[in-house]
Amino acid sequence: MNLADILSNYTYLYLLVFIRFMGLFLLTPVFSSRVVPVRVRVGLAFLMALVSAPLISNTPVLPANELGIFIGVLRELLVGIIIGFITLLTFAVIQLAGRFVDMRMGFAIVNVADPIHGTTLPLMGQYKNILATLIFLSINGHHILIRAVHDSFLIVPPGSIVLTNRALSLIIRKSSDLFLLAFKVALPVIATLFIVDLILGFMARTMPQLHVFVVGLPIKITLGLVILFFSLGTMMRFSAQLFEESFRYIYNLLRNLL
Repeated sequence: MNLADILSNYTYLYLLVFIRFMGLFLLTPVFSSRVVPVRVRVGLAFLMALVSAPLISNTPVLPANELGIFIGVLRELLVGIIIGFITLLTFAVIQLAGRFVDMRMGFAIVNVADPIHGTTLPLMGQYKNILATLIFLSINGHHILIRAVHDSFLIVPPGSIVLTNRALSLIIRKSSDLFLLAFKVALPVIATLFIVDLILGFMARTMPQLHVFVVGLPIKITLGLVILFFSLGTMMRFSAQLFEESFRYIYNLLRNLL
């Protein structure tokens, strides 16, 4: 192998490492938000690749044609996207829990702008989304994800990824747990307001002259906010556990990509 082949292989290695980091920054909340310029994401991926590439012992061989290079780039992009997708599911759990709370409290039609993602969200959904972001940053989740991509080069060397049936089943299982976990996060408010609805229903039957809708809506909003306040500590601990579990899930998933 001459010097030109060695340089070509190392350039190809650096490209694969750079693309894997870019896959993370394309989909992961916080990194992929609109408030982070694209140039910053590209520059950060460039720096991460510059640090990680020299530490990889297995240098892939440059494919003989453009199709092989394209397939290799897609594989590395898929690894980064998978890591970002698992983290995105955790944010989706907390945000969906906020939507459940909005439906029970009567805030489902109240939407607020989300400047991070450029969309609109229900009131409690946006509240829980911001809270999830703060929890993610407080436990150094952004550092853990960058470390996970760095460790992924040891678990899944560049150019050796294989999307196995086991890996697909793990991704599907994680996605299927979305609604159940969201219901658990929103359960204190949902259960309380369900009891309130039962009481208001009995009151409407026994006292027809009472305007249940006029009286019930302020009661449900007030009780919902009170329950949210008193369950804030529990919800924060549960959300932190969700993030920690997702980080462990990422490593488990990476081990099944060979």
